[in-house]
Order: sequence, then C-alpha cells, then structure tokens
Amino acid sequence: MGAGALPVDEHRRRPPIPIVPVDLRARDAAVAGGADEFGAWVAAASGVSEERAEMRVIDTADVEVLRTTLAPRGDGSILSVGEVALAVDTGRGLAARAAGEGVHVLVAAAAGDGSDAAARALADGLAAPGDHGPLGALRRLGDAPIAVVCGVALGAGEHGLGCVAAGAAALAGAAVASGIEPDLRSRLIAVDVPADDPLVRRLGIGVLPEAAVARALGATPSGTGPPAAPPPAPR
Repeated sequence: MGAGALPVDEHRRRPPIPIVPVDLRARDAAVAGGADEFGAWVAAASGVSEERAEMRVIDTADVEVLRTTLAPRGDGSILSVGEVALAVDTGRGLAARAAGEGVHVLVAAAAGDGSDAAARALADGLAAPGDHGPLGALRRLGDAPIAVVCGVALGAGEHGLGCVAAGAAALAGAAVASGIEPDLRSRLIAVDVPADDPLVRRLGIGVLPEAAVARALGATPSGTGPPAAPPPAPR
C-alpha cells in the first residue's frame, strides 16, 4: 500500500493534505439551539446536529495490519519510514471508508501499555526543539498504533469528519497529525485525558465534558476488514 501524500523520508518536502474547514454556521446554530460544548463541536466538525451525526469508534486493537505486518517486534527497534507510511496510510484509509459510509465523527483509541509509554515519550519529543519534524518524532518515539491514529486524524480532516482522541496514545497520534497539518486542530477534541495535559494545551483543543463522554464512547465500533486506500493529495 502506498504512502499517499506523506513523504518517504521525514526530511523531504510533500504536498499538503487539504483539510476541510469546519462549519461555523452549523456550530452557531447548535449553540443557539442549546447545544453543549460537545454538541457545538460536533456541529462544527460535521455540519449536522449531534442527534443526526453518525459516530464510529476506531480502536487500533481491531486493525488487522497491527496484528500482522506491523505487529510489535519486542526488540526495542524504532519504526522504519515504510512502517510509518503504512500505518498512517491505513488510518487514512479507515477514515476514508467511514466517510464513504456516512459517518460524521470518528472516536480514535489506541490503548495499551506499550502505546501509553510511547505516547509519553512522543509528547516530550514533540515539545522539544529539533529538526526532525512531527513525522520524525513519530518514527523515533511513537509506535504503530499511534501512527494509525495519526492517519485516522488526517483522514478525518481530509473528509470533513470530526475526530475524538480517546486517551493519551490517541491524543499523541492526533498531535502528530496536527503538526503535519495545523488546520486540523479545529476538528479535534480529546477525551479521557486531563484538561491540563501538555498536549491539550499545546494543541489548544477542548476536552470533552464528563456529561458527553458516554455519548462519544458509545459510538458504533468499526469493522476489522481492510480499509479503502486513501486518495492522494493534489500535486
């Protein structure tokens, strides 16, 4: 599977991935109708009310390639450039398929001790000065599930979906995605992380209020089949 719009090397230029702007009119209408913070965000990200929005959970535990080609090696080695490309491409494909099936909001999760540890290291790496860029930090410090979530978040932006980052590992993946495409940030919101989490502050995104958590996490789980290939960005 090709890497789509992403580079084969973190030091090479790439064409931008077009991010669909949020719908501010829909957000304002939702607020005027009494929507809470989550409802207003859903309206802005999807263009429809929370009541009409279709939501889907994408849990990396259900992503087939993470059990095969990208299964943990357990030898402490970092991801290769090709592995990062495959993981991100897979996430973008999952988002593309969801959009084609009428989904408006994706809830991305990447739970696991390994991903949680990688998320902490990646958060520190993204905050530190350096010339590696977000993809370089992902390759050196992240893991394959976090890279898949990065792709899910990028794909959400490409296709005009909202993306809920559920937990520290998913937030790290979303942070890498927003580092690649800063316009993505208005399509992101976090859940199951502290409001003062450094990545939340760095991204300037919201954290779901407790009353909205069950509404987001009760979304329909994704299937486990292979995703559609993401379309290449215009050159």
